[in-house]
Amino acid sequence: MNTANTPLQGGLAQGVFDGIRVLDIGHVVAGPFVASVMADFGAEVIKIEKPGTGDPLRWIYPKDQVGLFYKMQARNKQSITLDLKHPEGKALFLDLVARSDVLVENFRPGVMERLGLGWDVLSEINPRLVMCRLSGFGQTGPYAGRRAYGRIGEAFAGFAHITGDPNGPPSHSQMSVGDTVAGTWAAMGVMMALYWRDAQAGGAGQVIDIGLYEGLFRQIEQQVIVYDQLGKALERTGSNHRNVPYTGLFKTRDGGYYSFSAVTERSARDILAAMSLAQDDRFNTFERCMQHRDEFATAVTGWMGARSLHEIDELFQHHDAPGTPVKSIADLMDDPHIQAREMMISVPDKDLGTVRMQGVVPKLSRTPGKVRHAGQVLGESNGHVYKDLLGCTDARLQELRRKGVI
Repeated sequence: MNTANTPLQGGLAQGVFDGIRVLDIGHVVAGPFVASVMADFGAEVIKIEKPGTGDPLRWIYPKDQVGLFYKMQARNKQSITLDLKHPEGKALFLDLVARSDVLVENFRPGVMERLGLGWDVLSEINPRLVMCRLSGFGQTGPYAGRRAYGRIGEAFAGFAHITGDPNGPPSHSQMSVGDTVAGTWAAMGVMMALYWRDAQAGGAGQVIDIGLYEGLFRQIEQQVIVYDQLGKALERTGSNHRNVPYTGLFKTRDGGYYSFSAVTERSARDILAAMSLAQDDRFNTFERCMQHRDEFATAVTGWMGARSLHEIDELFQHHDAPGTPVKSIADLMDDPHIQAREMMISVPDKDLGTVRMQGVVPKLSRTPGKVRHAGQVLGESNGHVYKDLLGCTDARLQELRRKGVI
């Protein structure tokens, strides 16, 4: 921990990253997601946005011209405005870098260098700095210069190829999987770098470099080694698991959908018992069920289609069988388990009053994370950061505003 960088808020520790200052100059999803994870656990995150417009995320899913996506993604962050292309803006930024622990950016490779803000410059100013860089294909390699967003990462990583129905086209996720998976791995990289810096390296910073496809590529499990050793490219199997027959997603009598999955003999027996199929010799071993997968799917389709979602779930839980109704966000808003796990929380907000959003992940017993506020109004923390941290006077702030620097 950089004890010289005392947080502006002061007081007791807010979490595991109390005393760690993060500069978030990212935009939209991937970069800001990294900083959001750290902010949930007490890091002082200063989100730097373009004067006048801010992060484009501010305009996604608006209510009364207030971007709802931004409210969640920028929670716990202090919003300041700064023009990094303006000489005075660059000087202020370097002053902030000198006082910070982490910088997160997700520009195309070369942008920071063209701004005169490459790692060579920043590490000279602050050798303790951890610089997290997310881009479409990483900072190096023949594709480094290509423009890319999360879905490009999904497609390039092999994820889209194995997603969808077997007779249909490849499919994208309806969430920002490429961005958030890369962001999760990048956040883990930042934590590794901070630990190494403070516990092993005597204060030396470093660069984390991750492409949007790389987190997903790491998570496509056995594909590489299977192709390497067997020459087999895994294909789409829809909702079925390619190696386990006791999986599926089926429509119920009342129009719902139920999902189940068993990967052990015990759980498979429980599923079969729930559907009164335990005595059917076609299905009661893994090998036989694999041989009769189509017949198994037909039997389950008929069984599910004759019952309501509630009936099915009761039978599965009675037999301790692994399964669940497919939930929409409307179903989850007041779900008792979601509430009990504090995965749906109410957060105060100056624009919208009180808003609900996802809770903190993961759950830590001694230093739990906390959401203190939703995303701020653009530039809301300008006075706080520039005056209290950098020592600017009111007159200086007025001058910076007049010049369009902030």
